Amino acid sequence: MLTHFLFAVTVSLAPVAEHDAGQQNETQKELLQFATTTQESHRHFASVWPGFWAENTPFIVYNHEGQAVLYTTKEPIPGEQKLAANYYYYSERLPNLTDFPFDINYPLPNNQVATAVRVGSGDDATDRRDTLLHEAFHGYQRAEFADVGRSEFLDPKHLDEAEIRAMLQLQFALAKQAHESREEEDIRDWLTVRVALSEVIASEVSVYLGDVERYEGTAHWVGIQASSAGHYRDNLNNFSNNFPELFDTTFAIRSSAYVTGALLIDLVSDFSDSDNNWRDAIEQGKTPYELAVQIFGISTEEAIARFNDVIAQHGFSDYMARAQTTTSDLVTVADIEASYPYRLDITLSVVINDGRAELPMSFFGGDKGFHQLEENLLFLPNAETFQLTMPDSMIDVRNAPVLADMRKLGEREVTYSFWSQSPIITIDALESMNDLKLQFGQSIIQSPAGWTLDSTSTNEHLRITF
Repeated sequence: MLTHFLFAVTVSLAPVAEHDAGQQNETQKELLQFATTTQESHRHFASVWPGFWAENTPFIVYNHEGQAVLYTTKEPIPGEQKLAANYYYYSERLPNLTDFPFDINYPLPNNQVATAVRVGSGDDATDRRDTLLHEAFHGYQRAEFADVGRSEFLDPKHLDEAEIRAMLQLQFALAKQAHESREEEDIRDWLTVRVALSEVIASEVSVYLGDVERYEGTAHWVGIQASSAGHYRDNLNNFSNNFPELFDTTFAIRSSAYVTGALLIDLVSDFSDSDNNWRDAIEQGKTPYELAVQIFGISTEEAIARFNDVIAQHGFSDYMARAQTTTSDLVTVADIEASYPYRLDITLSVVINDGRAELPMSFFGGDKGFHQLEENLLFLPNAETFQLTMPDSMIDVRNAPVLADMRKLGEREVTYSFWSQSPIITIDALESMNDLKLQFGQSIIQSPAGWTLDSTSTNEHLRITF
């Protein structure tokens, strides 16, 4: 997920109280049980990717209401109730920890960081350990992987070609077949199609797919492998079997790479020699696809020579016929403008530290996902959650279209656009405000004095600068 988090923690000190099991309420027990059973598996986590998870790795589990348990062997966040050695409970939501499903690198005292994950309770008591480990691995990647941010953009125009969409569908089907059979012939057929995609058909699509597989696919494999142990391949199957195989958006390609990346890693792990340090190769920049081609000895010449026979054998004509009856399904800003009568643009000044923009942004695109229309232009047709948390200011938009325009980052400026079916606020009401507070639908935007309303604003299209 394209997110970057920056948090400032300011809380008051409170006395520490240690509660025995008899005094714990149900919420404390549920959160503590999740935390302790997670920590008890730390040796297995470490074996999945050596160096990733140590015995003293801190983490946080929290619920929708914000109650949380922190595991740390060092200094906890102030305001804690000690439930057991190294386990600390917080009855109030921790600073800047929203109801977003996870947080990577949440700051702790003395320059520690922790991964945080939201867990359910009662009927929603889904085990989120795979999410915790997936997101924690992203934190590990940020520190240990070379070139983490490569190939984050794929021009949607590539999906205008039916042949590319058909080829992506076929390679995904071959990936599942190779995973299920684990027969070398099936694996080689899959990799043959991938080589042809890279060398002949659409190299930009192949590069994007490979880089997302390296970043998201490895995290997906680590999350499932570490949380599921002996049943992890069943969980890989469940994920891939429920994936919608229409490659009509770049978001679909990105999502598919979680699956194919994890499947490639599983094959690389299974078929590598014992002295093959493939994890280090991935950290240094190799993609799972590149490693698989190397391990199975698929040359470019061989793949191109076999390609037509392979795709004929696996019914590519059927995939092509299906793709020709569909088009790329990209929702455009123009589509949203035609459907939503009210728009709000908020422009923010961006802090740049050591050449890095501090954008405390997190989002979940929901079923519609997100699209990168251009470099640094991100569009969410119906964001389930879009949040920016800044000192004294908050943008929390739910179930609404969002456009994040970061093309002027070099000028220390970003603009976020939000749409609504109903009026957001009138200009007259805005002009009477000191501290800004907007509430429309399930969304809330607030900021202290210091914001300005652009003179070109109308009631239908408001433009505000923080």
